[in-house]
Amino acid sequence: MYQHEAQLANIVSSYCTCLGGILPLLFCGLYRLQPRRWLFAYACILITGIPTVWLHSVEGNRVASFADVGTNILLAWALIVAVSGDFLSRTSRWRLLSVITPINLAGIGWLIWEIFAPEKRPLITFGSFGQFFAGEVFLIANAWVVVILFLIGRRQIPTPARPALWVLPALLSVGLQPTAPADPLDDRTRPALRPLSTLFGGGLRPPAAR
Repeated sequence: MYQHEAQLANIVSSYCTCLGGILPLLFCGLYRLQPRRWLFAYACILITGIPTVWLHSVEGNRVASFADVGTNILLAWALIVAVSGDFLSRTSRWRLLSVITPINLAGIGWLIWEIFAPEKRPLITFGSFGQFFAGEVFLIANAWVVVILFLIGRRQIPTPARPALWVLPALLSVGLQPTAPADPLDDRTRPALRPLSTLFGGGLRPPAAR
């Protein structure tokens, strides 16, 4: 089967995602055990990379797309669970999760509906600029919740690490750019944007899928 360069790039980045889950799990097992909520988040990083390899091997398969985006939403929710456990009080954390969890379950339900829908339609459109599908909207919203939680708990983060914290909002904002536009990315900019587009689930699309 022919694989376009964008498909191959996303497959390689998916293996890197799997490794991003395996390494912290090994670190926890061999050196220092982390709270269970973080072990779950690390496991979700590993889990989400697997269906992404499948998706970019069979472009257009709706079940593979559901598995890919669904596990991404699971990972985003797991990160909210983990980060909120570090920075919020028990009461505030319970309130947050009591809102976030049903919303994400609704998102999963929407993705299941899209498998059987006659046509997959974007949830938000920006005219000629592009659009976001439901899965992308849920992922972006979850990502911003995680960033906000880090900003809320910034005083608890060691001072030497704080500069990296301020990179998160900028990185997320820039990472959204190759996710939304309907126009093809220029060949000169695509390699530079690839890491940003894959970081938050954006993924590059081959010409046939644009």
